[in-house]
Amino acid sequence: MKNSKNVVFVLITFFFCSVTANTQALDKDTETITGVFDSFDGEHFIFSYTNEEDEEDVIVFAKANSEILKKFNLSSEKFMSKTFNITFITETETEIDEDGDEQEYSFRTIVDLELLD
Repeated sequence: MKNSKNVVFVLITFFFCSVTANTQALDKDTETITGVFDSFDGEHFIFSYTNEEDEEDVIVFAKANSEILKKFNLSSEKFMSKTFNITFITETETEIDEDGDEQEYSFRTIVDLELLD
């Protein structure tokens, strides 16, 4: 009986943490663009899009939420050349380099994808 209570508690805690993590990602300032999926190079998801100056450009995403990757296997060629609405967040992290100096870098994470074609 005690083990079943523990299992239920762990499941409820896991669910709460999952929901909280997803909500926190969506609470950050998001941006949405329309882009064509070009490739996955093993580390980055690469899309082509038209920027604010009406010029063709490329945008690179370092991460994608696991739910997105379950829905769209971007490591396969199935979605190459497909058009998506891409909702993402940009995060900045700080690291200390070998000289002891702080270095800031930004990376983008896909938080939602909508297949348009």
